Amino acid sequence: MMMKCKQRVTVTFSESLKNKVSTASTSYSISTDVYINHDNEPQWTRNSTAKSFCINMLCSIYALILTMVAFVIEISPTWRSEEMWLPYSIFCVLMYAVAVSYFIYLYLFVIYPNIINSCIYFLFRKGFLVDPGKWLRDEPIFNGEGAGTMYLRVGTLFFGSMGSVLWGTEVLLCFFENQRHGIYVVKYTLAVVFTYMQMHFIFSNSKISLKRSNIIAKFGLMHCVAVNLWTWLSICLIKSSIKHAKKEIKYAEEEAKNTTKTEIFTKWSYDFTMDEFGPHDKQLRAIIKLGSNSELLLTCLVEFSLIAAVICFIIWKNDDPNPGESPKKEKKRSFRFDCSGTSTGIFLGIVVHIISTVVIGMHGILTKSHKTNAADLLVGYTDFLMFLVTLVACVLAFFQMRKLQYRLHAHGEVIDDILLIVGLAGECVYSCTGMDLYLNDRLTKQTVTWITIPSFVLRITEVLVQTVFILFASRMRCYTYSNREKQPGKQVITFLLVCNINLFIYHTFETMESNFGFPLKLPENYSVMLSIASPIVVFYRFHSSACLAEIWKHTYSRKHHHEQLIHEPTVENVVVKKL
Repeated sequence: MMMKCKQRVTVTFSESLKNKVSTASTSYSISTDVYINHDNEPQWTRNSTAKSFCINMLCSIYALILTMVAFVIEISPTWRSEEMWLPYSIFCVLMYAVAVSYFIYLYLFVIYPNIINSCIYFLFRKGFLVDPGKWLRDEPIFNGEGAGTMYLRVGTLFFGSMGSVLWGTEVLLCFFENQRHGIYVVKYTLAVVFTYMQMHFIFSNSKISLKRSNIIAKFGLMHCVAVNLWTWLSICLIKSSIKHAKKEIKYAEEEAKNTTKTEIFTKWSYDFTMDEFGPHDKQLRAIIKLGSNSELLLTCLVEFSLIAAVICFIIWKNDDPNPGESPKKEKKRSFRFDCSGTSTGIFLGIVVHIISTVVIGMHGILTKSHKTNAADLLVGYTDFLMFLVTLVACVLAFFQMRKLQYRLHAHGEVIDDILLIVGLAGECVYSCTGMDLYLNDRLTKQTVTWITIPSFVLRITEVLVQTVFILFASRMRCYTYSNREKQPGKQVITFLLVCNINLFIYHTFETMESNFGFPLKLPENYSVMLSIASPIVVFYRFHSSACLAEIWKHTYSRKHHHEQLIHEPTVENVVVKKL
């Protein structure tokens, strides 16, 4: 018996050794065959993937160079001088003209190809074309990332319409008193057309999938990215010049009572008292004529340009190798909302809104009474209170939503994360600039209120916590029966949604009238930083409310309770598959 067992062990060991050797030789032969097969691959000029990569690389370089050139032109004192008004205007016309031409091509040849196809059939019937099949355009497919949520598209519609109002007013003012050169009319008319066409495209057709081989579409999208970034910077610089001029005028009036306003105004490029314009004045006439309303229009245009740049980049990045073979998705025509378990959050949010509205009214009353210190102090205490309340709400929502289930990142939500991070960066720049100026004032022995540093520290803490919370909460779902019935955290989400809408309105007022924590006389570099960061601060609150609305709508939706059954196999299925 012992001998037989030893023989069996020996045979088994030898067989296993042979199997290992054969397996190793087989894997070696397979890897050798794969290596040999590489010799049969075509050269890269005939490889569709390689050509697509080459096109994307050239588009990226084109957009990068064009953006850098546009930024240099905007910042350069040479190009901004009065002697360079014509070359600068020609550059602006070319930027807008190429973008408008691209959208015309996009609408005629990609989005609505029926007109082109009808012309091709007409030429075919007349005998001018032999094979019309190779000229016909495919129907568009809308299954891309696009603008993401409905709330973001509605916001784009609002911001874009306000930007179109600004450019349209500027076109009409070109014929006001001293008529401007015709190139200004062309420039601002193209700006109106570009803003309106891009607004319509983002709202209605941003989810379109473009072919990788469509070179015109690729370069056009990246050109639009560059134009939007250029518009964003130019408007921010205009806002900086306006705010810097107003603060310097106010500071000079307080410091030198014997100096006349005319002597003060002649030092700055923006004259806010005179209605006369030169034919080659480079400033926007609408800013002077519309007064404080122009600040709102400029802020909306800055936010629209930022959103449009990111959306164009997302469309360019998420291309389709052959969208004609992709499944077509029908557009949603109706929306349903489950408002159960939201009343407490809504009414608590309304209380915060009433408090902030009262503060806005009192700030105007105190300012007219020449009590600017009391007005700024009131804004500071209100900021501290609102940031403290929203921070506590974020922590409470984190605690209550710990019971929910995690799911993978959904299609179309990448743009929400990108815009949220951009808003976070703007908030950090804004708060850090305020704290730096506070420390500078302390070093120069100037009187500053103590609430400044706690307010900015609490502000940046709340923004960081809320951003992390939104990124996590957007990936949560109610899969279990108890979660679907109790809906943990929905009341707090509703409260945060109303609070962020309120902060969007409040920060809009704050950037227009009073920036708490910042001294009256600002250095020019700080003024530019503040003007760039302020619209992003407003945009962060708008986009946070849009993301919270998506969380409120989808996380607690009852129609998603089958996702776990669809995407995750049950225990019985796993056992059957193993058997």
